[in-house]
Amino acid sequence: MKIPHILPYALCVGFALISCQQESIQPNAPDEMLSGTAAAAPSQYGTYTIKNAAGNLFMEVTGNPGVNEKFKDGVKIVQWSATSAGDLWQKWQIIYKQTVNNIPYYALMNLHSGKVLDVPNSSTTNGLQLQQYRYNGTNAQLWEIRQVTSGYAIINKGNGLAVTNLNSSTSNGTAIVQQTYSAGAANQRWILTALAADSYLDDEVTRYFQRNSASLGSVAWDQGSSIPLTWGGNNGKVLWVTQDAWDGAKLQPNGMFNCTDFFDYNNSIIIQQDKNNWLPDDPNMTINSPMGRPKQICSNQPGTNWSWPGNGVEIGDKVYMHCGEGNGLSMTNQSIYVLTQSTGTLWTVQRTTPAGMSGQTNIGYAAGMVKASDGYVYVYGTQATSFGYLNNVHVARFPTSNPGSWTFWNGSSWTSTPTTGNGARIAEGKGTVAINYVNGKYVMITMDQGFNCDAPRNIYTATSTSPTGPFTTAVEVYKINDYFQGQYTRYYTPNVHPTFTNGRNELLITYSVNQSACGVNDCVNGYIDPNYYRIRALRIPYSKIGL
Repeated sequence: MKIPHILPYALCVGFALISCQQESIQPNAPDEMLSGTAAAAPSQYGTYTIKNAAGNLFMEVTGNPGVNEKFKDGVKIVQWSATSAGDLWQKWQIIYKQTVNNIPYYALMNLHSGKVLDVPNSSTTNGLQLQQYRYNGTNAQLWEIRQVTSGYAIINKGNGLAVTNLNSSTSNGTAIVQQTYSAGAANQRWILTALAADSYLDDEVTRYFQRNSASLGSVAWDQGSSIPLTWGGNNGKVLWVTQDAWDGAKLQPNGMFNCTDFFDYNNSIIIQQDKNNWLPDDPNMTINSPMGRPKQICSNQPGTNWSWPGNGVEIGDKVYMHCGEGNGLSMTNQSIYVLTQSTGTLWTVQRTTPAGMSGQTNIGYAAGMVKASDGYVYVYGTQATSFGYLNNVHVARFPTSNPGSWTFWNGSSWTSTPTTGNGARIAEGKGTVAINYVNGKYVMITMDQGFNCDAPRNIYTATSTSPTGPFTTAVEVYKINDYFQGQYTRYYTPNVHPTFTNGRNELLITYSVNQSACGVNDCVNGYIDPNYYRIRALRIPYSKIGL
């Protein structure tokens, strides 16, 4: 395990005045009713609650969120009374997929898990409880939404059976099953209520980081910034940057790590061969390493024991990538690595130390790089304040024609050295910050301080039309729902990925979880689960961001 962004994350030990408070975790806690508008017909892509006419309860994914059951494949579908408006397991995205014999068919995706309503094993068994499962496009996941009096029947394409509230129950937790369709049956009639577009977990992208083969190189890591490539034969590829990473060789037969093991290198890069292909089998970049670690791209400097890269940009056949360097709990320097592209996996790298940026650690320029149309690359950095619960956001820039020549915004002009403090900041973020350029605006993603297990666990966005701000007031767009042994999982390193468009006006963002939580041991029965040290991917509607 690692502790990133040193100052903010040493707080539980260093500041006894800051408590690690948590809310109680309940599988289903009734709260305010979800609000929306009853739909006359489902749209081709829209967010809904789905309420049964007989039970007057909502279709949801079952399981205890405190142990992450609601994220899993094969979890069953039940009905429950309305929960908090922020609970995504009662929200469903209805997604048009195809029309056959004049009947349109849809997938029903749960916003909490990103998985879809599914008939287990494509069964034709009457009375079988339905489940959620990763999308695979089979008929078991395609549904006719047939308009009936005062609602809809939802009928599976593969077997013709209808989604049913078992025995017309009015009880929480009753199974939602498939049964022979009976026209007019209230327990097969569903009321669809349209909601505003909401954020959701992108299951396909999240599973890209679940690399579970010993031969795959990096299989568990944090950070997760992406650098799209356009040069030559690499056009359409993407570099995924990691910080401390475990190698697949450490995976045990049960898919776990031994508790006595540790990560294998302080950073690495996965080369995604096609930005539209999310099969988790892409190779690691390698270098001729002076450390004898060919998969570690940024080498540890003398007197240090870590090097953590972050964001970068492509200029010609080169990639310029920021790297923080340090020892123990202190960052000692920062550098820019210049990567020379190859169409294979063996690349060459050079460490550089631009004047002004290197040689100081007051502002760490790891929050984002944007190659703008004015011939400059804008580089965003943060300076922690309020014991790491807030950050001043700063910006530097360099011309694409001379990447070693940096200047720094002091609040009114560009200067040769960084200026700290409120007067020079372009925005104030929360515990962690990432910035990129999306759809004509500079977008800042910022998250609550994620290492002290506090109850606020939100992701916020703000925008600006200028690289130097000002930014709009941040608005909440997502609540993090990851847990570790019933406690809040530590989380950090947000990243913004505008290159991965899905045609639905939704922005891909990611964050890391850290294989730990306050007051619990990361070792369980002799093993460490790699999935708690992997990237999570979300889609945020442009409409929530203001794009």
